[in-house]
Amino acid sequence: MKRSVVKAMWIFALAVACIAFVTPMLAGVSQSQENQTINHSDRKDNANNLMYQQGLKYGQADHTNNQPHQYRLQPNDSDDRRAYEAGYDQGYQNNRDSNGYSAGETGQNASPLRTNGNLATQNGLQDGANDGLQDRQAGHSSRATKHRNYEHGNRGYEASFGSKDQYKASYRTAYIQGYDKGYNGQGSDHQ
Repeated sequence: MKRSVVKAMWIFALAVACIAFVTPMLAGVSQSQENQTINHSDRKDNANNLMYQQGLKYGQADHTNNQPHQYRLQPNDSDDRRAYEAGYDQGYQNNRDSNGYSAGETGQNASPLRTNGNLATQNGLQDGANDGLQDRQAGHSSRATKHRNYEHGNRGYEASFGSKDQYKASYRTAYIQGYDKGYNGQGSDHQ
């Protein structure tokens, strides 16, 4: 009888030890799987996040132009700020445009973003989205055509592009679209 009690106590102690060591390991595996799912969804969300996209474009531009790593925007919303900074860091480090071309390639391999219309559109969208977001955060009414960026409409223009008027027209059209998205919070998870 004494042996069976000792044996039962050992079995009980072994069961407690197994539970104490196995349960945290199983919880760790579950947590790791949850983190992977969250990280995957964050990457997926960033593709549609306006602030991430703005950061990505600014990071690419700063790297291409040999500018120091410096965030241009400081959104008030902490989630917007994190998304912008993540995009900026990604753009600055990888320096690839959305089509996979290296910035600075020339000739037949040149990025299509370097052409007159596309650069005007890209700059207009960026500037409009930034101004719209800033107006929204500051509580201003929608006033896209009142901004200096819209009035000038020539950021990034070079004489080699040809008609400055055409460039401005493309820029301003894109600026209005970008402003509306930034002001209305489209493309961001936080509206």
